[in-house]
Amino acid sequence: QGKMFPFMCAGLALPVPPPVEQKAMYARWMVDQLNWGVLTTTSTRSAATTVGTAFGNPYSYADIKGVPYFYASDQDASAIDLFTAPTAKPRASLALSAATLVLPNGTAAQPACRIGDALGDPENPPCARLVLTGEMVKLTPGSDEDNSARVALFERHPSFAHYPKDHAFYVAKLEVDGVWLINFYGGAAIIKPADYFAPDFSKDAAPLSITDLLPKPRDDEARVKAGTESLKLRDVAARDASNSRAKGGPWFWQKPQTARWLVHQLEWGVLSSTSTRSDGTSVGDSFGNPYSFADVQGVPYFYASKLDASSIDFFGSSNANPRGSLALSEAQLTQHDLLWRQVCQIGTFLGDPEDPPCARLVLSGKMVAIANGTAEDQIAKAALFSKHPSFTKYPPGHDFFAARMDIDGIWLIDMFGGASYITLKDYFAIKLDDYHVATL
Repeated sequence: QGKMFPFMCAGLALPVPPPVEQKAMYARWMVDQLNWGVLTTTSTRSAATTVGTAFGNPYSYADIKGVPYFYASDQDASAIDLFTAPTAKPRASLALSAATLVLPNGTAAQPACRIGDALGDPENPPCARLVLTGEMVKLTPGSDEDNSARVALFERHPSFAHYPKDHAFYVAKLEVDGVWLINFYGGAAIIKPADYFAPDFSKDAAPLSITDLLPKPRDDEARVKAGTESLKLRDVAARDASNSRAKGGPWFWQKPQTARWLVHQLEWGVLSSTSTRSDGTSVGDSFGNPYSFADVQGVPYFYASKLDASSIDFFGSSNANPRGSLALSEAQLTQHDLLWRQVCQIGTFLGDPEDPPCARLVLSGKMVAIANGTAEDQIAKAALFSKHPSFTKYPPGHDFFAARMDIDGIWLIDMFGGASYITLKDYFAIKLDDYHVATL
């Protein structure tokens, strides 16, 4: 997809990232290689969200020399927050995760992102996370920059050429003034914008054989002996309950079922907060951060460190704001059936993470820290450790704890015609069998 999968004909090779210590180059490499992320705004709306809550929305983009460009319509929730509402605020962030770099078989291209392999997980620091913050600006139609941006967007996202003209799509860009990166242990790197824009990407990165990226065979018995029997059980459940919509996902008119299905099937999303920090962001900005999670009966739980940026925003600073959102995309599914390829895979007629039938879900609510040792804490950690076995190996000195989102808003796009707002009653009424079997 995009720049990630024009394979070299002779070696089926993929670009590899720069050394982890080259922070600015690494950030530019991520922006160059990835095709979509989560654009987080400050909500101006009260439908399935609340005014002032950080609202993440999965969005496709293309970059030119490190500047991200977007193809947007003022009918979209993010555009309303940024440009058209009476209280519109043009500040935003774009959150990217290396977990979205996948091989053709759906496997994460980066070993550090593969759940179940050693410390592999989207929340594992070497599974790089990048957050660009800045001001969103509409381009002047017909300008040289607008024309260049459209060429870049339509090349990377060919389905954009088929979008309806009556939706008045336009190009906008993020004028980056904050760059926050985690690509290894030791905390976030704050990159100066001047350093971010300095790398020269005129030459392609060195190729790596695809066989080097494929996961190695796993030994279930060894993992059981290592005390990870829950992982083996999860593997069996995953094989029986495939991510594939063709093997049990709901139909597009089954809105509450689709929401619960996505929350149950996906393993990570982008958790958005209102920033209380000034390093790589600005106080009051919306800040998206890729985060792993597990659900218990539809409630998302997280395994967080008090040192993490999102934890500081929610709990740790003097002006902490516990409200946030969790953004999920069907594009994250790792098992790809025919329907998924038609709606989410870039290169098919309408396939793209921004294509409405490629479902997008945003849960909004209040983040709550769970008291250690309580019954809820034990249930939450059992779910988290089963879905993310590497969490059991996290360093105790980083003060990890379980947290949950008390959901009060559910926003879903899974078909043309705009967003659906799902009531809490309908969402929590769904039982496992209701979204595991697609019934006509």
